[in-house]
Amino acid sequence: MCIERERQALLEFKKGLVDHNGRLSSWGSENEKENCCNWEGVHCSNQTGRVLELHLNAYQIDGFQRLQGMNISPSLLELHHLTFLDLSGNDFNESPIPKFIGSLSNLKYLDLSWANLSGPVPHQLENLSHLQYLNLGWNDLKIIENLEWLSRLSSIEYLDLSSTNLSNVANDWLEVVSHLPNLTSLRMLWCDPPPMSLSAFSYFNYSKSFAPLEILDLCHNQLVHIPKSFGDICTLRELYLSSNNLNVQLVELMNNLSGCAKNSLEVLDLSLNQITGSFPNFAIFPSLKDIHLSHNKLNGTLPKSIGNLYKLEVLNVSSNFLQGVISESLFSNLSKLQSLFLFNNSLSLEFSFDWVPPFQLDVMYLTSCNLGPRFPNWIRTQRKLSFLDISDANISDTIPDEWLEDLPPTIRVLNLSSNQIHGRLPNVSAKRLNGLAIDLSANRIEGPLPLFPSNLTILKLSKNRFSGSISSLCKINGQLLTLLDLSHNILSGRLPNCFMHWHKLIILDLAGNNFFGEVPSSLGSLSQLQTLCLNDNNFSGHLPSSLRNCSSLTIMDLGNNEFSGKVPAWIGEGLPRLIFLLLGSNKFYGSIPLHLCWLKHLQILDLCLNDISGTVPQCINNFTAMAQKGKFSIDIVVTIIHGNNLVYLHKYVYSALFVLKRKEYVYSNNLGLLKIINLSSNKLSGKLPSEISGLLELVVLNVSRNYLIGEIPQMIGQLKQLESLDLSRNQFSGEIPFSMSDLNFLSHLDLSYNNLSGKIPSSTQLQSLNANDFIGNTALCGPPLEQKCPGEETSNQSKTTIKDNGENGNEFRKWFYFGMEFGFPLGFWSVSCSLLLKRSWRHAYFLLLDNTKDWLYVTMTVNMTRLWRKFQRHG
Repeated sequence: MCIERERQALLEFKKGLVDHNGRLSSWGSENEKENCCNWEGVHCSNQTGRVLELHLNAYQIDGFQRLQGMNISPSLLELHHLTFLDLSGNDFNESPIPKFIGSLSNLKYLDLSWANLSGPVPHQLENLSHLQYLNLGWNDLKIIENLEWLSRLSSIEYLDLSSTNLSNVANDWLEVVSHLPNLTSLRMLWCDPPPMSLSAFSYFNYSKSFAPLEILDLCHNQLVHIPKSFGDICTLRELYLSSNNLNVQLVELMNNLSGCAKNSLEVLDLSLNQITGSFPNFAIFPSLKDIHLSHNKLNGTLPKSIGNLYKLEVLNVSSNFLQGVISESLFSNLSKLQSLFLFNNSLSLEFSFDWVPPFQLDVMYLTSCNLGPRFPNWIRTQRKLSFLDISDANISDTIPDEWLEDLPPTIRVLNLSSNQIHGRLPNVSAKRLNGLAIDLSANRIEGPLPLFPSNLTILKLSKNRFSGSISSLCKINGQLLTLLDLSHNILSGRLPNCFMHWHKLIILDLAGNNFFGEVPSSLGSLSQLQTLCLNDNNFSGHLPSSLRNCSSLTIMDLGNNEFSGKVPAWIGEGLPRLIFLLLGSNKFYGSIPLHLCWLKHLQILDLCLNDISGTVPQCINNFTAMAQKGKFSIDIVVTIIHGNNLVYLHKYVYSALFVLKRKEYVYSNNLGLLKIINLSSNKLSGKLPSEISGLLELVVLNVSRNYLIGEIPQMIGQLKQLESLDLSRNQFSGEIPFSMSDLNFLSHLDLSYNNLSGKIPSSTQLQSLNANDFIGNTALCGPPLEQKCPGEETSNQSKTTIKDNGENGNEFRKWFYFGMEFGFPLGFWSVSCSLLLKRSWRHAYFLLLDNTKDWLYVTMTVNMTRLWRKFQRHG
């Protein structure tokens, strides 16, 4: 029986927790005299009944069961003999680590990782002199000033401070931990320590330390050097330094590790750095099992010395600048190889057709390697594969029927996309029960869909030449399927009414096929669906009202079909998370339902090319996402975990075609930046509401080819992000708002064929546009139109007349003086005839007389004034 005082302490601890999953349901009440040693997670001494261990982490065999609390209750202080405390994975509401933990002096094991704790790490932990295991990782903790308290944990063997903020500690932090005499495993990821200089590393000297360190993990920090003293850790088995700032030649770096550590080192992770150069001689590290050098700047080819690493199990050199040819001789001695990552390089694998590798791989990622043109026959010998990715590998062949019909029973991911695989597919068979992802997209496979395993999680067959019905897919087990992409094939027929079986489906993309008929109502049972693409088909009829149940939808693209009926009001009511709504090029009629204004997350609204009438709703300014900065990520990532590692990550990228600036553009990765309203080619009437000027981040606005009247909203210039504005072929009247001159990003504007009048506002953007963008407005004037505005025309005519008169006057004076030289009669008649025969000369002559009269008048007036003033001064 447990001690009553400790029983009460446990009940007090339970009071401070919220247990949604009934994890502590076995813990009795205060009135019940139960043995607390039988409670879930409680371990007692068989001799004394004292509570020795509390195993309350959230990671259980039957799932994640998180406890929640405002803090860790001090009632644990009553458990004086407690040696083991594991509260990892629970939620303590960003509370600090309580100082009383330091009073649990018998603790040997303390795990508070992933427990939503925050604040400074209490120095009272230094009192836990018996502590052998300490894990405070992955909280929001920080250490103030120094790590002096750590030096007193003389028994510590395992230390994990990952994601603990060390930015304010002295840069000798690595020296402190190096002097813990029994430390075998040190993990300090994402600690944001102060930048380490070479002088700081000089203190880290394991030749003077007796710590038997075996595992050192300093990933995701700001390390720029690896000290030679790391190579002096003779017991070091695993070294993880990925995602740092290492900018050094690989040869130099490996030389620093070539001390006594070269004989013990088994795992080396230097991925995600800036390491350059070619490969060194790996033969001096005979114990290496795992090599991770991906995402660096390495060049050259793989050296033959790698082929001498007889113990090698994992080789990852992906995403570098490697090139050259790899022959089968490199792998002839690697009988223990399990994982091979060569993707995103320029490597060619040239093996003989009948080569049988000495290994059986579990993971093979060879994306962008040259394996073709024939299908690599040696892959058929790998019967333990879980993950196979040979996409974009220049394979131009058929897939062996017997291989697809009998895939390895371990297979989880099969990716053969972006090749030139042709021919028909046989039935695909796999015996695996836990789910299978197949990606055969972007090939030239033709014919009807074969039978696929019922345990599919992902099926991507887009951009091929598959034809016929898809009814055979109804045999897929809906408990696992999350992504189905059959877009851009030549599939046809009606959709089968079997979607109710695929409850976990997140993405359904059937775009660009020849499907027809009504959409089955069972689509509405896909409550987790986020992306629905049925565009560019021949679907008809009304949208099934059951789609309102797909409340998780963020993308719904039904454009370019034959759908009819009114735009459903339930779209605004039942699909509150919609970001992209594309219903263009259909046969919808009626007015735009006001309920659409409830879609506050909407960034793209496309209702073009329908028969929609009525007015543009004034509540359009409720599309608040169009008024706010920010990019929405439209990528949906499906991940697959293998063991403790994330080994497959599939990203589905939605793309859409838009007509902008009279050209077609396909947007995918940048689609999340666009904010678009396209209501063109409908029968909308009334005014364009002024509220549209509140959508400050709008990039494209197209309401062309409607019957809109009234003035263009005066504050339209507030839409400073506008790049394309099309108001053409309406009945807009009045002047173009002056604020439009503030649209500095505007590269396409079409105001043609309206009833606009007045002068086009002056701005660099507007005057640089084509005159065709303003034609069909008879009362519009000013650049870039040739038609002058009334005031400008008079002014220009006056200037032209004065110029002509000046030129003619000069010519008249030459003739006038010429005539006088030959005598008055000849001069008189010559000038008179000239005046009679040439009208412009007559005007110049009388202008000369008028000018002479004016000169005489002014001269006489000035002289008389001067004479009068002179008379007054002397009078």
